[in-house]
Amino acid sequence: MRSTARLAGLGGYRKALLYTGSVAALLGAGTAGAASASAATVHHAAPAAHAAPARQAAPARQAAAAGHASARSAGAQSAHSRTAEPKTLSWRQVLEIQAHRADPGLHGSLPSADVVRPVAFYGAQETMPLTSAQYANASTIVHQALAKKMGVRSAVIAVATAMQESELNNLNYGDRDSLGLFQQRPSCGWGTATQITDPSYAADAFLTALGKYQAANPDWAKQPLWEAAQGVQASGFPTAYAKWEAQAAGLVQQITTQQTR
Repeated sequence: MRSTARLAGLGGYRKALLYTGSVAALLGAGTAGAASASAATVHHAAPAAHAAPARQAAPARQAAAAGHASARSAGAQSAHSRTAEPKTLSWRQVLEIQAHRADPGLHGSLPSADVVRPVAFYGAQETMPLTSAQYANASTIVHQALAKKMGVRSAVIAVATAMQESELNNLNYGDRDSLGLFQQRPSCGWGTATQITDPSYAADAFLTALGKYQAANPDWAKQPLWEAAQGVQASGFPTAYAKWEAQAAGLVQQITTQQTR
């Protein structure tokens, strides 16, 4: 695990932000606009001498009929587009889907394991701007947590931990031999340097250790986030993980919603 001094150097651009409530999100499904169709405009010429009126009107009727058919076809296509749109899911629906995917053996029957924020934030919250690479690393962590059927709360703990340890960067350096997203150490049995710097491996290793902590602490989901993170990381500054909980919860909510869709 990295020292706070190194973290302070990396985090110079962090902007403090106090969150007063949980982050809300909906999966927005775009509403397709109705296709427009204009009826054909028929121009009538002056009747020629001795021409039958019925014969002159026939082309106009045919053009008008074609225009109405085109409008009906466009209307049908528009209706089909609306019915073919993906269904909009609320965050509550997303959680219900993920809850059914979760393994009850990993977190018992605690409903708080299936929400991003079951307890109040601990202390002031901070936020950091994320690059596409950092967001991709957060996505890897979330996907790994869901693949292991550990629930969204476990994903929040894991993302917040990586935010503190590496700012969601896959580092090839750290305190002593610490490496990767979670600053895991080969000398402490986390794996080889190559394995630890593979985000999927690092996330899986952290979550496996978190699962062991959860098994030994049945009320883990009701604890402040930093307690579970510290149960895995054994940091010299255990409460430091707490300040990233709000942003981590928002990230997990966004990533999980996208994956569920």
